[in-house]
Amino acid sequence: MSILQNLVAASQLDESVLRQQARSRQAQWQSWLSPISDSQPTGSDPGYDDDFQRIREEVNKISGVDTVLICQLAGQLLATTKDIRIVTYYCWARLHQDGEAGLADGLELLAGLLQRYGMQLYPQRDRSRKAAIEWLAGTRILDSLSLFPEVVREDARRTVGALLLIDDCLTTEPETSRPDLQALWGALESRLIKGGGVDAVVPQNVGNRGLAQTASRMAEYEAPVLSNITSGQDLLAQARTLTAYLRVQPDGWLAAHRLMKSLRHDTLTIIPAPDAEGKTRIEPPRADQRAMLKRLYLQQSWSEILEQADSTFSRGANHLWLDLQWYIHQALVRSGQDVLADIIIADLKGLLRRLTGLKH
Repeated sequence: MSILQNLVAASQLDESVLRQQARSRQAQWQSWLSPISDSQPTGSDPGYDDDFQRIREEVNKISGVDTVLICQLAGQLLATTKDIRIVTYYCWARLHQDGEAGLADGLELLAGLLQRYGMQLYPQRDRSRKAAIEWLAGTRILDSLSLFPEVVREDARRTVGALLLIDDCLTTEPETSRPDLQALWGALESRLIKGGGVDAVVPQNVGNRGLAQTASRMAEYEAPVLSNITSGQDLLAQARTLTAYLRVQPDGWLAAHRLMKSLRHDTLTIIPAPDAEGKTRIEPPRADQRAMLKRLYLQQSWSEILEQADSTFSRGANHLWLDLQWYIHQALVRSGQDVLADIIIADLKGLLRRLTGLKH
């Protein structure tokens, strides 16, 4: 089974349904999909166009990228030319703005262009065309995707549906010039597994921020009101707001701690499957997180350990880093809170009993 087929299986929808849903959404791109003219449906090569060069300059920046400008220029250019590079840059910009939902938009647009124009799209030389499509599987896209580890069911299914349509278009090309997107498929598969799959109540792998930093948008994910929670990511954001309030209340630590633990542990029914070599896919804690807790322990800063451990627990895949429970237990015991320490032990025993493979 190919990686793309693994993604289809993980989406829990039939291929035909995923394709149909992806096609139905292409209507929103009608103005960008329409031919430039009857005689030149894909227009002319934009290689020397000033706006195209501006997009490339933004993409090549190390920092301070203006993703809004990239999207604006891409829209203007697609009214005069149909070029794969413009769309892949658009995918990257939208990924930075809106996470996987933005990536799915861009992939659906690319699928629509490939279906309509095929080999007429620019660049038309085989090697350049192959490289343009494979840019989607390069480090720029994959590094940006890693900033958004949370999996939202609808977005994940949209992505897979668009990739199926793209693959349908590419399978008819000669093998020597056929683009290879397996690196992108593999990154998406790994992300989906680490996130607990499309049915995870709460994402099992979460980023340190809900929105990427861009020139026009730079903020911590804002917790929605309770009535508007539509995803596990929203739920975690709201939980962080609630726990922050509880933690500063008199005797509020236990309530704050167990609220987050309930969301991150009690919704976990299976740990990420190991890779082909039997190694865990769970991301290890960062070195600075390990060093911080070790330093606080040596300093006997018990209250700071509790605060740091709880914050770390709510991020990434750190809820599966069992050392955090040890640090919390030690901090409680050494600060004379034996009853709370016993509760931590009981919670951990319950988790290990439910997830028998976790301690290995």
